[in-house]
Amino acid sequence: MKKIISYLSIVLFTTAIFAQKSANNYKYVIVPDRFEFQTKTDQYQLNSLTKFLFNKAGFNVFLSSDEMPKEVIQNNCSTLVGNVVDDSNMFTTKLKIQLVDCYDKIIVETEMVKSKEKDFKTAYHKAIRKAFEEINNLNYSYQPIENNKYKEVVEGKIVVQPKPKMVEKEIVVNNVVKNEAVAKEVIEVRAIPKMKKEIKNVAKVKKTEVFLKLHDTLVGKYNFENWGVSTISKKDSNYVVVGGDENFEFATIYKTSKPTMFIIKWVAYKQPQLLEIDSNGNLKIDTEKGVITFKRVN
Repeated sequence: MKKIISYLSIVLFTTAIFAQKSANNYKYVIVPDRFEFQTKTDQYQLNSLTKFLFNKAGFNVFLSSDEMPKEVIQNNCSTLVGNVVDDSNMFTTKLKIQLVDCYDKIIVETEMVKSKEKDFKTAYHKAIRKAFEEINNLNYSYQPIENNKYKEVVEGKIVVQPKPKMVEKEIVVNNVVKNEAVAKEVIEVRAIPKMKKEIKNVAKVKKTEVFLKLHDTLVGKYNFENWGVSTISKKDSNYVVVGGDENFEFATIYKTSKPTMFIIKWVAYKQPQLLEIDSNGNLKIDTEKGVITFKRVN
């Protein structure tokens, strides 16, 4: 029986790794308020138009400054970032659309489209509408990946649960009743830490919300490693991060519907990242290399 479970674990784990996802497997799309090539929020109304066209194509879309459902905040991997990449030159506007997942993997990318209109707004709008012809051809229809009955993720580890009918059949054939009880016991014991972790997370969030009520905002000074001690200040409805010897504005932080969670967009980095403020006022940013903490210094 142990050999059967081990073999099943290998097969299912391998299948999970190599399973290909499409845009249909994602419930939401988040469009940044400002793309990397823009100098201000929603310049040329391109971000609003992008959101509108994604909606028209059947997607459930939010701008990064919109109030979002709890599901988006709790699981940012249920979303794709709808990004516009600009490769224009002096005479031609060139752009393409990307849908990128939470691991910075491109799920969908259109061909580069061109417009030679002299007016910037007209050129961008014509190009983005042309690029969306490919997005429309996807015929998007949300198809959630059902909770896999064969596996359960517990604190970052995959616990494989054999399919009930298969187990019963093997038990009947091999008459291994004792192993069935052991297998069930292992699964139940491993499920307990998950519940404890959820309770711990609720307490952590409440403690953080108390911190935010005391400070009212994440405005303040933080140690941003290479940038040194930098300042976060309020700008319009969002926040900006300024640091370095030249007081360079190197990041913009957008609010979400959850008071402890934000989205940070770096000037030098393509994709937005999830930012969380902890109970001590420190910033925790989810990056490709893992969670990086920037400590509050005042």
